[in-house]
Amino acid sequence: MNASFGKLILIPTSLGNMDMEKVLPAGNKGLVNDLSYFIVENARSARRFLRAWGYTRSFDEVEMYVLEKHLPRPDFQKFLELWQKGHSLGLLSEAGCPCIADPGSEVVAFAHLSNIVVMALVGPSSILLALMGSGFNGQQFTFNGYLPIQKDERAKKIKLLETTVRQSGITQIFMETPYRNNQLLIDLVAVLNPETRLCVACDLTLDSEWIKTQKISFWKNKMPDLNKRTSIFLLG
Repeated sequence: MNASFGKLILIPTSLGNMDMEKVLPAGNKGLVNDLSYFIVENARSARRFLRAWGYTRSFDEVEMYVLEKHLPRPDFQKFLELWQKGHSLGLLSEAGCPCIADPGSEVVAFAHLSNIVVMALVGPSSILLALMGSGFNGQQFTFNGYLPIQKDERAKKIKLLETTVRQSGITQIFMETPYRNNQLLIDLVAVLNPETRLCVACDLTLDSEWIKTQKISFWKNKMPDLNKRTSIFLLG
């Protein structure tokens, strides 16, 4: 490893509008303030986050490479050239931790193949925070991402997750686009056994944070309004 090479620094962000000092270590800020090159999902929101967090450099002097699935992939070879010149790059998540339910793993894999040091900074992960607060098995768990949109396929997937929990005890974690949360909860209540336990965790780390674990029989009569609230769902 060439000591003069730059690094790939994985930068978590806050999970919503809040006092960032509560969830992001002060040491992160010092590392990030030294960076002039960032790989981001959205340049505008990345600039907004960095400025709100106290980033002091002029954005006229900053390069941002957008890594978004609907746009052409950035030239990874350009990243290698920057690293070889001694520049570190920051991989910035839109919310929470990079590469966890979030693009960026390809960049990390490329860095490893290029023998570049990868540094993962501490920050909030809604998935792990939800698991911590659920009361479910934290030794074995699976994050399933988004469930199918089609109703029949979704119902089959929900029953499969329930069967997996019942047979193995492995916690099943999944999520939905915030404006479809209410429909997902309706589908869960309709498909799952009344004795199955469901945890709903929303707005984690925010003032409106709410986590509750109950049987499906409870949720049938106590359906919260989750519309446009960032939520994580767990079966255990």
